[in-house]
Amino acid sequence: MGNNNKRKSSAMDMTTGSIPLNILKFSIPLMLAQILEVLFNMSDVAVVGKFSSYEALGAVGSTSLLVTLFTGFLIGMGCGVNVRTAQQLGAGQKENVRKTIHTSFILSLLVGIIACVLCITGAKFFLSLMNTKQELISGAVLYFRIYALGMPAMAIYNFGNAVMSASGDTKNHLYIFRLQALLMYVLILYLL
Repeated sequence: MGNNNKRKSSAMDMTTGSIPLNILKFSIPLMLAQILEVLFNMSDVAVVGKFSSYEALGAVGSTSLLVTLFTGFLIGMGCGVNVRTAQQLGAGQKENVRKTIHTSFILSLLVGIIACVLCITGAKFFLSLMNTKQELISGAVLYFRIYALGMPAMAIYNFGNAVMSASGDTKNHLYIFRLQALLMYVLILYLL
């Protein structure tokens, strides 16, 4: 019972009160999380630029379009989950919400795994299509394959964020992302 009350307190009721204020309260954590995400992605380039060669920096940079493409696809899946979940929550269809969440979780995980396999097996092909310089291709393939290993987790993360946002909870997404960024920085410092 207490856990249910806690869950409801983190969700927003967008149907009452000031519309502009509700939109602002809902959007600010999302905007802050987006800024953190950009800084998080820039950290790869900063670390490589500081501790490695210009070829390694070029290799990481040459994957940015592919990373954006596949990440955008996983974010788009999360948006679909968000819309479907929000519709059913708004309609009060609890059983359909449960089914949507379970089905979406499995689908997100499968799509994340497929994207991972596709990126790992097709990394050299995709980078060749983009006319990646020959001296950068081996490093770019390695970096993109390593990045691709995280795609199933990224798909599940976007799924979870979509479900939380559908219920009006955007603050926990920001807290989770901050924890993720902190862990990444600690690991980078530890590994270097």
